[in-house]
Amino acid sequence: MGKPVVYLASVASSCREMLAAIDCAGAAELIDYVQSVVGDAYLVEGDAALIEANEDDDCGGRSDDAERAEALERRLADEETVALVTLRGGAWVTRILGRIDFDVLARRRRRIALFGFSELTTVLNIASAYRQAFCLYDLCPGFLRKGLRDFARRHPGRFTEAEVDQRIHGEFAAFFRDVQAILEGKGSSRPISGTLVAGALSGPTRTRFVGGNLAVLTTLLGTRYAQSIDPTGRWLVIEDINESPDRIDRRLAHLKLAGFFQRCAGLLIGDFHAKDRDHQAAVVQLLRHHLPPGRDLPVVTTRDVGHVWPLAPLPLNSPVVLEPREPGQDQRRVRFDVSWPTIIPGRGAE
Repeated sequence: MGKPVVYLASVASSCREMLAAIDCAGAAELIDYVQSVVGDAYLVEGDAALIEANEDDDCGGRSDDAERAEALERRLADEETVALVTLRGGAWVTRILGRIDFDVLARRRRRIALFGFSELTTVLNIASAYRQAFCLYDLCPGFLRKGLRDFARRHPGRFTEAEVDQRIHGEFAAFFRDVQAILEGKGSSRPISGTLVAGALSGPTRTRFVGGNLAVLTTLLGTRYAQSIDPTGRWLVIEDINESPDRIDRRLAHLKLAGFFQRCAGLLIGDFHAKDRDHQAAVVQLLRHHLPPGRDLPVVTTRDVGHVWPLAPLPLNSPVVLEPREPGQDQRRVRFDVSWPTIIPGRGAE
């Protein structure tokens, strides 16, 4: 078997804007750039036609549905591909799900790590049902420029919007170094923490997460993939961007009608904002109308998951231990202890 492959996937929105943001003239330069970050132990690959694809919102978005589905399925099946990093979220993924045979994951001998968020919520949850797929709700690097700009506006004094372009290369490289560390079983440099805002955690709680972007998540209800987002005995994580509270409420009601809040073991509320308006507190208030009476369901909020920078990777359907602070400390604070598998055996000790 050859070198393990890190595949740069472009199955959602086009990556043309991302290429310009990191001063790459095309897909070949992007691949070379990532190769220089992860080093010679890996081979970085990507499909130039998909990465540089045209996108026209008024004419169906992308016109390469068959090609995108085939590329994704092929890489999920390929034993040499050990990481599939989706470069951008955005749109156009839900309609190609039926073209993809996810059962290729059941035939893999080697594990594969999938990285993505937002529009990739469906793919990650479906794939996470397979033992050989380690799925991380994590940054799409094409979001970095927007994430950094939003952070600069929301946190005056840390850095300015004018300084974003000076930082983006460093953050882009740091993300792929983190991908490499995760593959080698060393874990991420970006930990998750949260705040318990309802219910109780009596001690360390071992669980698994399902969910992601709220708007995209609900598209799987009533489909053949609904089982992949079944929250029974698991914690449900939700986040969203540029949605008003009334639209969020409608989707929470959808989850309630589907029995999600009766079956889940807890709720993780990630970042919710629309432009510069913070809606996370509004979501917590909305939940009072949807959570079942008589259930003391634990609810944790975090700023480390969502359309934000910095963003921390959250495994889906893999073990995570929620650790309340020790006695004498702020008992509402919660630390997330992730069980990091080694995708590439032996490299962690090098």
